[in-house]
Amino acid sequence: MVTRLFSIVLIIFFIFALSRALIRALPGDPLDTVIAESGINIPNDVLAEELGLNQSFFSSLKQDVISFTKGNFGKSLFSRLPIKDLIFERFQNTLFLTLLALVFSVSISLVFGVISSKSYTQSKIEKYFYPICSIYGAWTAAMPMVWIGPMFLYLFAVLIPVFKTSDSVVLPSLTLAIVFSGFWSRLIRARISDELKLVSALAARARGVPEWKIKLKYAFMPASGALIAYFGTQMGSLLAGTFITEIIFNWPGLGSLLVESILKRDYPVVQAAIFLGAAVSLLGTAFGDFVASRIYLRKGDNESFQ
Repeated sequence: MVTRLFSIVLIIFFIFALSRALIRALPGDPLDTVIAESGINIPNDVLAEELGLNQSFFSSLKQDVISFTKGNFGKSLFSRLPIKDLIFERFQNTLFLTLLALVFSVSISLVFGVISSKSYTQSKIEKYFYPICSIYGAWTAAMPMVWIGPMFLYLFAVLIPVFKTSDSVVLPSLTLAIVFSGFWSRLIRARISDELKLVSALAARARGVPEWKIKLKYAFMPASGALIAYFGTQMGSLLAGTFITEIIFNWPGLGSLLVESILKRDYPVVQAAIFLGAAVSLLGTAFGDFVASRIYLRKGDNESFQ
């Protein structure tokens, strides 16, 4: 685990250094570009000091890394507000949208995955839900988020005005949930179907245990640890999807702040947003890997004991 955390720190450092290098590699004078695009009235020497352009690349990189680890992200070139306050406010919105989308996605996935999983004696509901789950998974995999988002926006905000076109978290969270729930439902179905073939499920069925109880107790519960681990490894994809959804629905989150800062050439905010996004994504992946390793270790111990 220590090695994993060390590698995460190195990856975050590499991403941060790469973003700094790309900013410096932009064509033209960065100072003139910032002043022309944002219209700010700051002396060139002050602006160069804030961007670290009056120092060598490695000196400014070292100084920024030390400041970032202390929680000091500097000030925005455009609004002159502390970046920490800007990111904290936007990150709350992003976290709320991500968690709500995760609740919707997991709920949809559980309904489709559990019901459509094949048991020993397949019921009529399972026969109907199995092809529906397959079609739903294929549809969500084929339809990109940049298409589903505007279509949802047109259907439920313009054609059928159920939600407002702005300040509504339901539409962006549902869009994000649908994109991920298709594959997750098929994954849950496959995991439960595998667990139903094991001796514990067959023995419970021989004792006359109801089929719904076998699915929940002897199939879903043993598979839940592996599913939690997988959801943790998907945090990077979920966060990237959240950024795209925020841009489509104009949701005031970290993704929209990143795009706004790029358009305004507000480079300190861009660096801080990239740093925070990379850290959250990699930590989520590390959590999923940790849970998975504990599950497989426990499983190996049980098998050796048997």
